[in-house]
Formats: sequence, structure tokens, C-alpha cells
Amino acid sequence: MGLLPLRQGPRSKFRWRSKLADDRAKNLALRFLARREHSARELQWKLRRHGISDALAGQAIAELQSLGLQDERRFVEGFVRARRERGMGPVKIRLELKAKGVAEELIDEVLAALAIDWEQAAREVYRRKYRNRPIRDLREYGARYRFLAQRGFESEHIRTLLGDA
Repeated sequence: MGLLPLRQGPRSKFRWRSKLADDRAKNLALRFLARREHSARELQWKLRRHGISDALAGQAIAELQSLGLQDERRFVEGFVRARRERGMGPVKIRLELKAKGVAEELIDEVLAALAIDWEQAAREVYRRKYRNRPIRDLREYGARYRFLAQRGFESEHIRTLLGDA
């Protein structure tokens, strides 16, 4: 449990920090990860809310990443699959991942690698909600278009699907 020296600055003066703070940051991060996957940025935010400094949080997250306990790609893949199963489209998923601090390149890479047929996904969501009832008028067309757009499907998929309906 003791104190560890921490070198800082060009004059190499010692500053002391407690190993307890390091352990607390890692333990909190592990507790969060035990419940569900988190992005590195999410962990940083949660640790900050629990009074952990950004430097300690960064060290704890880096250590967990080196042990394979926190993996950004694994988080994104699981998140995309879960949201897809809940009937969400790529636009909404992408926005949620950006809000969680995931790099745009990784989002694009994972969405391409998973090769999800978003048109088919939109069709499933549409059929679940509207069965095979035909569109009666322009107002109903707009309502159905908005429903799918709010779910995060791209307009080209929606227009194709509503043109078929």
C-alpha cells in the first residue's frame, strides 16, 4: 500500500502519490467493465465523476487496455450489434458512438466489417410496426418516413422501402 515516487519536471523533484489512488481507479474501472463494455472515453468520464484525476484515470485505462480488459473495437462491435437488434439504423448508431467518444474511423471500420444489410434491417423494423398495411395517403407516408428516420435509417433505404410498400 505505501507511497510511490513520481518524477516530475526537469529538476527531477519527487512528488509522492498513494498507490491506493491507483488501485481505486483500476477497481472502479473494473467494476464498470464488469457490468458492460465501455469506451475509453466513457470510463474516463465515469472515473472523473467519482473523483479520480484524469491522469490516474488514463493510467488505469491504459493498463486495462494492455491486459485486454478494455477494448475499443470490441465495445463498438457489441454496441452496433445490440442497437441493430433493437431496430436502430446506422445514422443513429454512429451518432451515439460519437457521443460516447469513439473515433469516427473506428466506427466506419466496424460498420463496414460487420457488413450489415441496413435495407433489410429497415424492412424488419417497418414490418414489425406496420405489418403489411398499405400506405393510404401522403400524410401516412410522411409519418412512416419520419418513424424510420428517427430510428436512424438512411433516406435512400427509407425511400426504397416505402416505394416498395
